[in-house]
Amino acid sequence: MARTREYASTITVTADQLAQMRSAQRVIYRNGGFDTNHPDWNGIVTGLTGFGATILGLVFIASTPVGIAMGVTSIVASLFAIGKTGEALEDLIKNGNDGMADGLEFFELNKRYDMLEIKFPFLEYTLSDGTVIRFVTGTGVPIRAHVAGSGWEIF
Repeated sequence: MARTREYASTITVTADQLAQMRSAQRVIYRNGGFDTNHPDWNGIVTGLTGFGATILGLVFIASTPVGIAMGVTSIVASLFAIGKTGEALEDLIKNGNDGMADGLEFFELNKRYDMLEIKFPFLEYTLSDGTVIRFVTGTGVPIRAHVAGSGWEIF
């Protein structure tokens, strides 16, 4: 069984990086077997292959598509074996996707900012083989935003 921990961590991202993070987590949701209880390992690897290690490292600790797919497959299999916990993970991943969408909306409404420092809630799983994978699980809190040529503005 995986060990879990929940925590908040601050990351600094551009709008493009945040969009890629959201896309990567959506790949997990779509291919992670949440609807069918059959994780699609190949779908996860294929879906994550286009993202660089930086993006995968921001949203997931495991920074390769194969490492993430193995971790997700293991987590989903073990969590669905104990019922409602798998549904809770599904909800948390959906909430994280919505939270990242809120961050993207911030960039859309405030075009003068080129970077955002944002504190997100994370749920991290450490598997028995030492693999660590994490998910954004909710809405982030903007800490400060960067304006090109002017510096950081604190909220």
